This record gives sequence, C-alpha cells and structure tokens, in this order.
Amino acid sequence: MRGSSSRRIARLIGNLVVCPKYLPGYLQTNLLSKQPLDLELAWFSYAAIDFLQSFLRPKMSVFEYGSGGSTLFFARRVQTVISTEDNATWLENVRRRLTELSLKNVMLRHHEFDFKNPEGFENSAYLNSIPSQKFDVIVVDGAEEAVPVRPICFYHAENFIKPGGIIVVDDSWRYPELRRKNRAVDHRIFKSVGPCRPGVTSTDIFFY
Repeated sequence: MRGSSSRRIARLIGNLVVCPKYLPGYLQTNLLSKQPLDLELAWFSYAAIDFLQSFLRPKMSVFEYGSGGSTLFFARRVQTVISTEDNATWLENVRRRLTELSLKNVMLRHHEFDFKNPEGFENSAYLNSIPSQKFDVIVVDGAEEAVPVRPICFYHAENFIKPGGIIVVDDSWRYPELRRKNRAVDHRIFKSVGPCRPGVTSTDIFFY
C-alpha cells in the first residue's frame, strides 16, 4: 500500500498487534520464502482468505482473471474453477502444480495480451474469456502494467455473477473508483497482512 517506508512499517506492526493470529503465517511465508503455489493460498489478505474459507461451498463455480495460489485454494473447495492467464510460463507452473496435487476440476486458459500497451483491451480475448454463464465467485487479480485494466475486468465481470455471488478484487486500494461505482448490494474491505507480501494489503469483496 502507498506511503513512506516508516508509515508502511507502522501499518504492518499495528495490523499484527490487532490481528496477532496472522503473525505465524506472515513469518513463515516471508522468512522461509514460501510461495502461494507451495502454500495453496490465494495471494490476498489473510482477512479475505478467512472469509472465503467460510463462504465457499462444494457446488460453487469460480472464474479467475489471473491464476496462481488462488487457483489451488479454490480447487480444493469448489466444484469448478476456470482461470485465464496471459503468461504462458506461469500457466505451466500452475498446471504442473495442479497435476502434482491431482486436482482435476480446473480449466486453465491462455490468452496473451500486451499489458504495456493496453489499447484495445475491451475487445481482447483475455477480457472476453469469461464464459457466457453465471458464477458464484469471480476473482479480478490478473496482470497489468502502468495503465490499470482490473477495473475494466471488474465491470465486465458484473455481468456474469450470480445473485448471492461475490467478486473479489485484490490490491483494492489501487482502485478507489470501484468502491464508489458498482452494482453490488454490499461491499467489504478486508485489510491485513497476507501470504508472501512484505506489508499490509487490502482485498475488497463485492456482494451481489
């Protein structure tokens, strides 16, 4: 999150004082160099991960913009996961890990896009890779460069969420406009430390 080094450190210490249960996980992933694919965890705030563990049900369907530890996390808990990824090398890492864990309820899709030059993103195969169906959970956590495209993914995803479903937006502090303009019936900010991240982050969840 934004701010000077001293402010980020103060924010980190304050969050761990308020939520000491996250300290062991924070130390494990940051001192032992664990990665989300090893941990089978989403790269979200721990507060959001806690919520998702209680929210998810075996019959649910998930769509993700961006694959990784979250793909494994969801695959363990829901019926189907579809993940779109722009990076072919990273996609193969995820595929290999899914094979190692014998997780067979995931469909991985590769759609390249030059995020350094996002002109035409609205018509890209990446954005439009979400199937014409309704999902219980949609995750907006894919790649982007200097020009943010996650808001575009978010507004597109709102057309494909079930009543009672949720859209998850990671690093949500970067996109304050989403908190002001959305179709959700409710919205919560989950702010805490997270796996494999040096400081405090926020993950927003929008309820439909």
